[in-house]
This record gives sequence, C-alpha cells and structure tokens, in this order.
Amino acid sequence: MKNKIHGKILSALSAAALSVTVVGSMPTTDIEADALSGLNANGIVSQIRIGWNLGNTLECSGVGAGINASPKKFATAWGQPEPAAEQFQAVKDAGFNAVRIPVTWYEHLEYNSNTGKYHIEDNWMNYVKKTVDYAIDRDMFVILNVHHEDWVNVEKFTDATYQVAENKLTSIWGELADEFKTYDQHLIFEGMNEPRQTGNSAVSEWGNGSGDNGYTWQYINNLNAAFVRTVRNQGSSQNRERLLMLPGYCATSDYEGISNIAIPNNAGNVALSVHAYSPYYFTMATDSKSNHTFPGQSGWGENYESSLTDMFNYLGNLQNQKGAPIIIGEFSASDFNNTNDRARWANYYLSRAKEKGIPCFLWDNNVTANGTGEAHGYLYRKGCTWYPNSEPVIRAMMNVYGVTPKMGQYEEIVDPPFSWSNVSVGSDWVQLFKSESGKTVEAWKNFTVSNWKNYVNENYDLVLLYDSEQAPELVLMGADWNRIASSDDSDTPYVKKFTYEDIVSALNGKAVSDQNELFISATMSSLTAYGLYAVPKTSGQTDPQPQTDVYPEITNVEYSPAYHQVRFTWEPVSGATNYGIAVYLAGKWRIQTQSISASTTSYTTPKNLTPGKTYKVAVAAKVNGEWTAAASIKNAVTITIQ
Repeated sequence: MKNKIHGKILSALSAAALSVTVVGSMPTTDIEADALSGLNANGIVSQIRIGWNLGNTLECSGVGAGINASPKKFATAWGQPEPAAEQFQAVKDAGFNAVRIPVTWYEHLEYNSNTGKYHIEDNWMNYVKKTVDYAIDRDMFVILNVHHEDWVNVEKFTDATYQVAENKLTSIWGELADEFKTYDQHLIFEGMNEPRQTGNSAVSEWGNGSGDNGYTWQYINNLNAAFVRTVRNQGSSQNRERLLMLPGYCATSDYEGISNIAIPNNAGNVALSVHAYSPYYFTMATDSKSNHTFPGQSGWGENYESSLTDMFNYLGNLQNQKGAPIIIGEFSASDFNNTNDRARWANYYLSRAKEKGIPCFLWDNNVTANGTGEAHGYLYRKGCTWYPNSEPVIRAMMNVYGVTPKMGQYEEIVDPPFSWSNVSVGSDWVQLFKSESGKTVEAWKNFTVSNWKNYVNENYDLVLLYDSEQAPELVLMGADWNRIASSDDSDTPYVKKFTYEDIVSALNGKAVSDQNELFISATMSSLTAYGLYAVPKTSGQTDPQPQTDVYPEITNVEYSPAYHQVRFTWEPVSGATNYGIAVYLAGKWRIQTQSISASTTSYTTPKNLTPGKTYKVAVAAKVNGEWTAAASIKNAVTITIQ
C-alpha cells in the first residue's frame, strides 16, 4: 500500500469558463497525494522516461550580487526568465516525465561561527523549493543538485581543499535533506555536478581523473560518501529510501572513470551520474575535425553510430558490475542549423539508451544556433513553446518512447524598442552619460563614464537606461576591478537602478575614494547604453515614467469553450496607426503581435490555449510613432482559461 504525504499541487479552478480581473493568479492548496515509496534504485529509475534540464537559471554563478539580493536577481543573471509553472507544464506536455534542476549554493551560504557550519539563506531556499514544487505538482521526477560550486571545482585537489569542500557539502545537504524530508521518491538528490580540478597538470580537467595514483578518485569518493552519510542520517523514512546520484570525476562517461566510482557501504538506493554529449565531434566541436552530419564520422575517423553503440554497451556492463543504475544527467547536440541530423542523432542515441534502461536528461540552456557548441536551446521559455529548430528533435526523442508530444505553436515575442519619448528624466537628475541613439558594447566589454565621483555616495542612486538580453553591470576600478550588480528586480523596461548599498556591497570594505574609474559594462551579451544618471535620494521621481496615460481600454472579453480561444475588444484610441497585444509571460511583459491595423479594435488568440493557464494581457496603441506600452500594461486584465 502506498503511504500518504502532503504534496503541494494545483487546485481546481472555479466552474466558470473564464475569469477576468485586474490582477490574479492560479491558487494553490495542500491536499493529500499518493506517495511513491518502497522502490529500490532500479525500480525508481525504471519509471523515468526522459528528463529535461532547467539550464542557465538557478545555477547562475559569479553573479556579483550580495547574499541578500533577491532570488530573482540570481535566477535571471544569465538572461533567462524566472522559472515558472507554465514552463514545467510545457515540458510535461511535450512528453518529459522528469526534470533536473541545477542549483548553485555558494553565493547563498552564511557561515555560523558557533557551529562551524554553513546556512543556506532562507529566501534562496524557499525560491528553490518553489521551483522544485512546479515539477512535483505535475507528478514529475526531480533531480536536485549542487552545481558550479567554487569549493568543488578547485585548481588542485589537496587535503586542505577537501576539508573545506566536505564542510560545505555536508552543510548544504544537511539542510536540503531536512527541508525536503517529507518528499517521496519522485525527488532525487545528486551530490555534485562535475567535480574536477581546473589547474592540475597531472590530471586533465575534462579527463577521467587518472594521473595522480588514484588521489583524485579517492577525493571524490570521500565526498560522495559524506553526501550519502549526511542524507541518510537526517532520519526521515523518505530520506532513508531516497535515490542518491554519485558522479565520478567531471561526471565522465569514460569507462575507467566510472569504474573508479566507489559506492559506500550500506549506501541504500544510489545511481551513478554520467554526462555524455556524444559523439563530441558531432554534438559540440567546432574545429576542423568536427562534422555535424548524422550518420557520419569525425575528421579523426570516428564512426558516430559505432561510437554510440560502444558507449552504451559498456555503460550497460558497468551497471551490472557496480550493481547500480546509471542516469545520464546531461546530453544534447548543439544547434548548428542541422535539425534533421540532430533528429536522427536523437533517435539513435535514445534508442541505444532505452535498450540499456538508462534514462537521459536533455541539457537546455535556452541558447539558439550561434555558431558555437553551446547552443542547446530547446524550450522557448518566454512563450513556453519549442524553437523551430528544436521541435523536430523533440519529436524524434519522444518517438523512441512511443509518446506523441503536445507542443504549442512557436511565435517569437519581441519587446518594443527603447524610446526616449516613453521615459521622463527628472529635472534634478544629474547626467553622467547620454547617447540619443545609444552606445553599443559587445559582451564583456565596457566604456568609461566621467564626472561621477561627486555622486557615488549615500545621497544618490545611479539609474541606467539600457537595452540588453542580460542584466547590465557597473564597474568601479581602483587597485582592482569591482563588478557592481543591481539589486533592482523590477520589471520596468530598459531601466536599472543601482543603489549606493549595491556599490558598497560590491566594494567589500574598499573605499569609494580609492576608486579611479567608473565603467558601464555588458555581461554575457551586447548592451546598448542610452543614459546614466545620478538621482538624488530625495527626488520625487526615481524611475523613468511614461509621459502619457493614453491606452486602448479593453471593453469586452469573449471565450470559446469549443476552441479554448479568447477574443478581446477595445475602445479605439485617437491618432493610433496600429495596435499590439502584450502578454505577461515567464515574469516579463512581451509583445505578442504589433501589426493590428488602426481600423481593427479586436483580436482573437490562437486556438487551443492551455486549460488552467492564467494570462495577463494588455492592448497597446502606436500613436505618433510610439507605443503606449507602459500605460497599457498598467491597466492590463488577467484571464484564466478553463
């Protein structure tokens, strides 16, 4: 008999076909749910069909924000929207029944000198838990891990680095084991991501861990044992039977590297964690030996099909030798605009994996074809649909498992362009930099700003007007570089405020007076800067505001239960040349369409909107060449589809 536990799931909505309010969200409630319990490791793994990774999100690292910065600041630092229930629903609808949620913890740890242990900052813990619940609520398996940790991946493994690593590892997993102690076997813990050395000449960073007479393998095995011991000792019955994943050196798929993973005595349910972007010269390489055609072979003569067959044969043998299942926590083929080849590769790869009973988790960093080996974009997270280059690949994957995916129609959501007429700079703002047409700098580049020293103090905030897919930074340079991240997590388009507290936090005890230069800096993508202003703390206006409240007022909303389709009607706006529809998706307003003629005052959505999904919608008008987006968003309506 299955036990009963409390599980947070989406509650039923009211019987009304459609509700319209000024603001609103889907309610949740705690109810009794059947638990998955009593299975051994193979039993758990056998229920996982195929998984998906929430990449480049909760594992953002090197953000530069203080520990008390909002979780949203960290989750969106690499240009992704915040995790949202709709994203996980889209993943499930496509046929995935599991997700892996990579998380970085080191920037969220507080040291307790009394205990000698570390505490996970509460807001971050709650944010991670909320994200886990998005998948648990949908009856999906979840792998939660430790990712991109600066105390795991060090220049060289030593006894001293081990003591630091073990303390932080056991601190983190001690708190996670307690936080999730009632979660059933749908939740899986992965002790580390890709533990490795970044500067040891004897042991290759991306090799199999050999080269130092076994010291590296033993180092990782000891950390794995500490992880297992910590979770099992928490005490709950759920943690005693939870599946725990153990990586080898850099989570290698190499036979020798996996062979040297030691499973601790009395470990209970464990699986071996492997990453396999294979064959590499098809999936990621960009050098002269690469070949992005499948079937095919590399410039070294490696036959792709034979290589995959051989790999899965020895992975199957290793499962038997170790007495533990293998989970491939990351696999993917970068998008080189070779969609049909990737689809054939996916079918062949997963067919071999299925034969050996090895579940695979697709790495998705939401980056589309860019000529590099890191374009692993599948789910278009802004619209919760699938990129055109990825949809056939996903269908090929699901075909292996006999699943017909449900995938919405892709439509790119484009922000309205920056316009000076839509912002109002206060009369008491001090201009430090301004470019009418914008000054563009490439990723990781910057430019200097003058006349700033009298304004970087407790009497002013700095406000940057910019356009970029990534969060901007300011940099102060004295004896070294000091990257300043903004604590502003508002959704005001094209505006980012840097408080004096942000600057003090980034300087970490260094004096402002010792800094010589101030830079506006792009991060992971190009940035266009329009203005940087020093805004007095006493200013009545601390953010640019729209100059007008003219907007199309929505007067009627009709719902078609037969087609799950909505029709909006609005009052015409004098002088409008055309209208557009803005939708709030994944934590940000996006333009759905902007080509509705001025003579039309209605819009009908595509068919088959997702039942149970909530949309916030605004209608904008283009007047005198500018959109009324800000005023329209302020007066949006919220609808829930049934």
